[in-house]
Amino acid sequence: MAYNEGLDSLTGWKAISKMNEMSDIATVLSPEELSQVWADLARNDQLPDWYELTEHGELILSPKPGNRHQVICAEIAYQLRAQLGGKAVSEAAVLTSSAGVRVPDIVWMPEDKWHVVTIEEGLVRAPDFVVEVLSPGNRQVEINYKVQAYLASGIQEVLVVGLNGSLEFYRQDGVHTNSSFNVRLSLPPHLFQ
Repeated sequence: MAYNEGLDSLTGWKAISKMNEMSDIATVLSPEELSQVWADLARNDQLPDWYELTEHGELILSPKPGNRHQVICAEIAYQLRAQLGGKAVSEAAVLTSSAGVRVPDIVWMPEDKWHVVTIEEGLVRAPDFVVEVLSPGNRQVEINYKVQAYLASGIQEVLVVGLNGSLEFYRQDGVHTNSSFNVRLSLPPHLFQ
């Protein structure tokens, strides 16, 4: 399927509409096809900065996170780097095996694993640890779907930070109150009031 045909000749939201018209919802794209769609979208300067792709190559547009959300993410990234070393990056695109390209709030990996990010596509495959910080607009079914997709893709642990500051660590064997990476996060309570 030529998802980028419309991107070259159209601009802005017309390109998105054209791309979505060309997609076949029953078709699950291969990792290579998803990577190509992602690379094509990255070259379109008319698109907003906050989007993901479903496993069918459809765009999921998201509003830009608010200041409180960004402060929480920055604090978590700082604490992950301080406790684990490596790199903790905000908004890194992750290619999943079942849910397309998703963009968790934080992606952490040891320094030597960051070579898996390709320059052309900008996608991370199977990072060690990801974080999703919930916003009021998040639906539980959406978060559960993402968590399961992350775990199915080889991510070792997924941290979900609740609206009240609760921490849930998801692994293949279920939900835990403590991290297998021995991460101990201390988040300012005033951010969750």
